[in-house]
Parts: sequence; C-alpha cells; structure tokens
Amino acid sequence: MRIFKMKEMYKGEKCISGKATGSFFRNEVEIALAKGPVIIDFDGIEAITQSFSDEFLGPILAHEGQDVLRTLKFKSCSEEIQAVILSTAHRFLSDTKAVS
Repeated sequence: MRIFKMKEMYKGEKCISGKATGSFFRNEVEIALAKGPVIIDFDGIEAITQSFSDEFLGPILAHEGQDVLRTLKFKSCSEEIQAVILSTAHRFLSDTKAVS
C-alpha cells in the first residue's frame, strides 16, 4: 500500500493547485495504483483547486471507472477538498456513463 502525504510532497502549501501539478501527481498515483492500494492523505492541506483535481483524478476515473475507488482512498480531507473531489468524480463518472 502506498500512502501519499500531501503535506510532505507540497511543503509549505496550504492549497494545491494547477494542471501541471495535477498531471505530475496523476502519473505518480497511476504508477502506485498499478502496484496496489493507494491512500492520499490531505492532513495539513486546506484546499485543492478544481484544475488540480480535474487533471489528477479526472483521467483516472475516466479510464478506470468507479471501481478504482476500491483501491484509491482519501484521508483527512477538509470539507472544501471533499467538495472538489466529489465534483470531479461526479463529472468524470457521469461523462464515462454517457459514452458507454
């Protein structure tokens, strides 16, 4: 099991943002998911932007579908982070179902 501690990865950041950051993080998570379960720990992070979430989580959900949520877990999410993740999940899983 791989645990990504966002506070350690993004030292000094209270908000994680940007498409480039999301793309880089997505690559790290995809590599880890290929080996087993992943936990993303947001302890110490107050917020993430929609662009970060869309670039990181969106393609994973679009490719893997909701089954990936059995092995990809989120921990210590603020209400704001939860809202952004849920928004991304709703949009990308809805888009996947519409295409199927």
